[in-house]
Amino acid sequence: MSESNGFEGKVAVITGGAHGIGKQIAVDLAKNGVNTVIADFSETHGPDTAKEITDNYCKSIFVKSDVSNAEDMVNVRSRTFEEFGRVDILVLDAGIGHKLKFDEISYEEWDRVIAVNLTGLFNTIKPFFNDFKSNGGSIIYISSGSALSGTGGEAAYPASKAGGEGLIRALSKELGPYGVTVNAIAPRLIDTGEMMRVNYPTQEALDNVLDKIPMKRFGTVKDVSNLAVYLANPENKYITGQTILLDGGRTIA
Repeated sequence: MSESNGFEGKVAVITGGAHGIGKQIAVDLAKNGVNTVIADFSETHGPDTAKEITDNYCKSIFVKSDVSNAEDMVNVRSRTFEEFGRVDILVLDAGIGHKLKFDEISYEEWDRVIAVNLTGLFNTIKPFFNDFKSNGGSIIYISSGSALSGTGGEAAYPASKAGGEGLIRALSKELGPYGVTVNAIAPRLIDTGEMMRVNYPTQEALDNVLDKIPMKRFGTVKDVSNLAVYLANPENKYITGQTILLDGGRTIA
């Protein structure tokens, strides 16, 4: 923990925080003195992540939750305030996707992706909205370059991510007067292990993408976390309403 970085005593809620990008953000915030709430559906990884953070950095609790269930997210807010009495940072990382062509997407699959990736944002922010109006803070949405490129496995995924970016821009206008920054990070291909191999199952497929990235490497969860921590820092208060593309130059290339 650094001696003075503006983070000490702050509290962050991270949806999808049990593993992958969300876990890395939770760990890196904790290293800076932030207590964390791991809001995730996974009872396999969630408790272990919270224990790892508590044992090594700052206090962390796990709250099992499904962002598509509004009551679950009200409970996340209740548990956050029971344990810590405040919220300062909200990281919106929970999401799902499938690799399907448009004519293969069922109505049920479409509804589920939208329910988690888009409605889930509303369900998560809504219980905390007045807390941020009262106390300021930062909201960070982990979007995707798919919102711009239309890729990402299927049409429902980029549609949901583009909708989320619209919500973030709207919230930045509403919450800006209260000192709240609201931003989105839009990674493209990030090496999260198994998830990356779902969309790119062969080495040839991975090599074809790598050829399009000027920096000649895939993004890492640490790359995403570094930017999230920067945006969450209370000392960085004049960046809001932005979607920051994190892609090693792939899109501009």
